[in-house]
This record gives sequence, C-alpha cells and structure tokens, in this order.
Amino acid sequence: MKTREYYISILKNFKLQHVEKFGLRSIGIFGSVSRNEHTEDSDLDVFVDVSKQDYFLMDEMREELERLCGCRVDLVRLRPTLRPLLLKRIQEDGIYA
Repeated sequence: MKTREYYISILKNFKLQHVEKFGLRSIGIFGSVSRNEHTEDSDLDVFVDVSKQDYFLMDEMREELERLCGCRVDLVRLRPTLRPLLLKRIQEDGIYA
C-alpha cells in the first residue's frame, strides 16, 4: 500500500512541474491518507490553492493526479465559499506538499 509520504512526494514534484500551467500556489492532502487511516481502496483527498480558477484546468489537474497517484483523487479548491465543515477538516488533517 502506498504511504502518505509517497503521495506527498508526488504532489511536491507535481507542484514544481505545473505551477505555471495550473497557477498552483499550494497543494496538499487531507482525509484518511493524511491520518494514515487509508486502505487499498481509499481515494486521495487533495486540496489546492490556485490563481487560475478554471473548471477545465481543475478537471485536467485531477486527471493528471489520478494518473500519477494510481488512485481516484477528490480535488478541492480552497476558496472563501468552501463549506465550513470541509474547511475545518482540511485545517485539522491537511498536510502541505
């Protein structure tokens, strides 16, 4: 099973390679992987802060992350209108890459 550190490493490299394309300011994980409670079937919860707020770019980013990580990725864009409960989970569990 892939480790939390494995995913963080992938995200660090992804950010370095795609900062301009996607306008990435920050990227990280939260949820079961960040808490080391994931299983083989778990998805990867990823949060991003981006300067380019484009639906198609977000979808492209999610697809690229799924290809690199080899699992389903739930991608959340940090924004002022984010549901408070979800923001709290990211603040509590989040690990920046």
